[in-house]
Amino acid sequence: CDSSRWTFGIMAAPPPSRRPVVEVKNIEENRIEFVLTSTDVSVANALRKAIISEVPTIAIDLVEIEDNSSMLADEFIAHRLGLIPLVSSRALDPESPVAFRDREGRIRSFQWHHEADKEAECEVKFELDVRNTDDHPMEVTTQHLKLSAVHGEESQEDCEVKPVEYDPDYPVVIAKLKKNQTLKLTAIAKKGFGKMHSKWSPASGVTFTYEPVVRLHHEKLEELTAAQRKEWVEMCPPGLLKFNDLTGMVEVEDKPNVGIAFSGEAEKLAKDTFGPEYVDLVKVLPRSDKDGQPDRFNFSVESNGALDPVTLVRAALWELCKKLDILEQSLHPEDRRFL
Repeated sequence: CDSSRWTFGIMAAPPPSRRPVVEVKNIEENRIEFVLTSTDVSVANALRKAIISEVPTIAIDLVEIEDNSSMLADEFIAHRLGLIPLVSSRALDPESPVAFRDREGRIRSFQWHHEADKEAECEVKFELDVRNTDDHPMEVTTQHLKLSAVHGEESQEDCEVKPVEYDPDYPVVIAKLKKNQTLKLTAIAKKGFGKMHSKWSPASGVTFTYEPVVRLHHEKLEELTAAQRKEWVEMCPPGLLKFNDLTGMVEVEDKPNVGIAFSGEAEKLAKDTFGPEYVDLVKVLPRSDKDGQPDRFNFSVESNGALDPVTLVRAALWELCKKLDILEQSLHPEDRRFL
């Protein structure tokens, strides 16, 4: 997809004033917050859905249990294994700008299962073999899930796929074994999309909110006494309004809480306290363009560790662009004037 379509990338036809822009606000290990502007809610929602379900990852899809004397049924253990996030950089499309590169700089990517000629090109094999010989219960964790040395007669030494480790001291627990209990299995991980099954979704949570514009009705506020204004502010949930003791007036918080702003609590309290004619003491609207359509969206994306959050968002943008390219190519020439 032509990256010039975004100022971090989307459609070619709109004028520059409607070219989407991404402004990154905060980046953490598994979280990113950014603002998407100069577009409409349909594009924002399409990006949200792309992050959740259109970015490929790797997850365990086939489990062969040789010995299981634990308290958990085979199906339960297989389900738990499938939900363990795996480092999935190699699942990304080799043509994308965030394609995985090995230590020598070569692009390497897992193929889809139906396209591959060899097992090692589309699968990763794990092994787990644990027996508790101690009197105390033993936790079987992702640290016991080892990458097989060979799969399909090919080495997996440089596979770069492994369970996500959030904290070495607290690995993900798969099962617990009492003395003399055993768990032995092999697991095959494959490439997939979140829309196929949630175990392939790289995101723990993706939300976007409108940016609030808070307006106070100063004429009606003047009709109230300073004591009434202060009482109303104190009743309202914190994060939207504040009372200035020096001027005796109501003011908007420097950074209004988005959830509180759009909850409608302040308006309801004004109506219940002073009467229905005061319901508009404060009015909260989404920041909009000149046509009155919301055009600024605050995103919060939390990765489950399969991909780092920056790579996740960039991959989702690329997948979205690719879909638009397919749509454009499928239209008749005379219909392309709408793009």
